[in-house]
Amino acid sequence: MEYFDSSFATVQYDERTGAVVGELREFVKGEPFQEYMDAIIDAIADQSTTKVIADTSSFEGALTEDDQVWSVQDWAPRAEEAGLETMALVRPESVLAKMSVDNIIEMTDDSIKRDVFSDREKAEEWIRQQ
Repeated sequence: MEYFDSSFATVQYDERTGAVVGELREFVKGEPFQEYMDAIIDAIADQSTTKVIADTSSFEGALTEDDQVWSVQDWAPRAEEAGLETMALVRPESVLAKMSVDNIIEMTDDSIKRDVFSDREKAEEWIRQQ
């Protein structure tokens, strides 16, 4: 089931893994980025799942500092409240994008279990075991 579909990102529920899959493909900032992220929360609540795969492997840009802070201070607590417990992150290949994703991970201070993977297949395998 799809929850968000645009040129820069998609959010859908994957029955094979029991996880919401958010795939960020292109640079976006501010409100469109937040709408994408909020669609992940909507999908978590709708599917009553505790798992997310965040696939940023195709992402080329870097998130703005404001979006990084928003992700940590606003989005993560709401995602946790919606039921998120486990997140598999598929790391981008772009060095710049990788740095912004790593920065978000370093800033987080919550109880969401996270692991980072170099490819989607390994992330899916790990999330199925959670």
